[in-house]
This record gives sequence, structure tokens and C-alpha cells, in this order.
Amino acid sequence: MLLFAALLPLAACARHPAQKPAELTQTNEQGCTRQRSVGPQDAYADPAPLKQVCLGPYLLAFPQNYFYNQIGTEHDGSYSLALEYPSLQPFKPGERMGLTADVSARTVMVKYTYIDGGDARDALTATYVPMEYQRGMPQETLDGRTKGTPSDGLTPYYVDMEKVRAHYRMQGLRETAPVMNASFHTDWFIARNEDGEVSTVIKCTPREVAAAGVASRQAKAVKGEAVGVPRCSQTFMNLELDTLITVRYPREGLTRWRKIEQRATELLARSITVERKEAQPWPVSVK
Repeated sequence: MLLFAALLPLAACARHPAQKPAELTQTNEQGCTRQRSVGPQDAYADPAPLKQVCLGPYLLAFPQNYFYNQIGTEHDGSYSLALEYPSLQPFKPGERMGLTADVSARTVMVKYTYIDGGDARDALTATYVPMEYQRGMPQETLDGRTKGTPSDGLTPYYVDMEKVRAHYRMQGLRETAPVMNASFHTDWFIARNEDGEVSTVIKCTPREVAAAGVASRQAKAVKGEAVGVPRCSQTFMNLELDTLITVRYPREGLTRWRKIEQRATELLARSITVERKEAQPWPVSVK
């Protein structure tokens, strides 16, 4: 009995370990320190509070309704932004909670990636030049694709399914393999700067998938009747910040690619310094 009584305090300690206080800041490998959001978060808060994030060594801040989850960063500091198509404005606070098909269909996702110890040009090149294991795959090279007529600053490079199927037949793949289907691939669209260098790479659901995935209702993009939503992924650079920017949006937005690029660049510029945020205050709600 005496031994049992002596062990009781130890058992209580084992059951109730002392809790460490939540860390209020987080510092990344490049030395950027941000304020963390701890405790319950209110995605419906209006006006939306600013939440800090790090982009390599740079400290940024966005209103929380601009975030994909409308709360802020994930626990590891990663994040992406979400805008509405076609307005390219943020969703209302809390609108992305309980994500609906219509909201998902009109989502424009923006991702900023800091290229640590490298060059954003090389990172962009890697999006259209094949890796070693991809060599010989016609869909992974510009030369293996069908070059289309340039339009609106973009040169299309369509997937050539005859070449693709011939290549994979030689590899012993069956005709029913997913790679034999056009919907498995993407069409590419390339923009070049005044020096002839690739400046933007856009990859879209191929033209063989003709059905539109979105429709319009009361000036809002909503889910169309077709299965899925054809999309584009647009990648370009911010050389000043060694950053690769990727924007994913409904394929109907391809003709607005310059506006989309401008908007993603503008958001980054507005968020990067306290001084700039004070000079150009963020809108706190969407009317």
C-alpha cells in the first residue's frame, strides 16, 4: 500500500505531461521570421486580418480571405492563394468553407516558389525541357509537339497523339493505357520576351477535350454540365525576387493570360513590405 501511494504522483505526471506554450513565431531556412496564428481561427472574420508568410528571406502579409484555406499558412508555413475567376478578386471571408462545386470551378490558385540557391530562369526552363528520364517522350519536348499559329502573344505547341501512341507502343504499352488518351496530356503555350527567351509557359487541358467545364450565372463562373473542369497552369518568373509564380485557372481564362500574370505579380508586390501595405491598404472584403 505504501509503494502504491508513492507511485500515484508519478502516474499522474505520466497522464498529464506539461504542455509547451505554442510558438508565436516561425523562422525558415532563409532567416525569415513570421508571426504564427495560434488558437482557433475565424475564416468568416470581416474585415479579414492580415496573416504573415515567408517567401524565402522575404516577409509577406495577405488578408486571410486571400488564402486557399481562408485562414493562413499550413502548420509548416506553406500556403497558396485563391482568387475568383473571372474577376480575379478574393473570395468573401468564409466563402470557401464547405467547398462547393461552383466555388471550386471558379477558383484561380496562385503559388509563389522561392528558388533558393538557383536561378528562376533555370526553374522555368525545367517546365518545358525534359528531365533525363523523360528523354524520347514526344509530349515532353517542344520539337515533339505540333507547333500552331502564334496568337495573342502565345505560340501553341499541341500534343501530337500519333507520335505519343507510336512511342509508347514501342515501349510495349497497351492501347488502353492512360497515356494513350489525349486527356492524359496537356497542350502547351509559350510566350517569349523581346530577346526571344521563354518568359511564360502555360499548360492546358488539350483541345481534344472540347467541352467547357464552367458556365456563367449572374456574372459568376459556376460548374458546367461537362465532367471535370478543363484548366490551365501558367508559370512565369519574378527575377528580382528569385521566384517562380504558378497560377492555375479554368481554361477559358487562357485569352486573359496577360491579365492573370499582371494580377499575380501585383499581389506579390503589394504584400512584400510593411511600407507598401501602408501606402496601398488591402481591401478587407469583397463587395
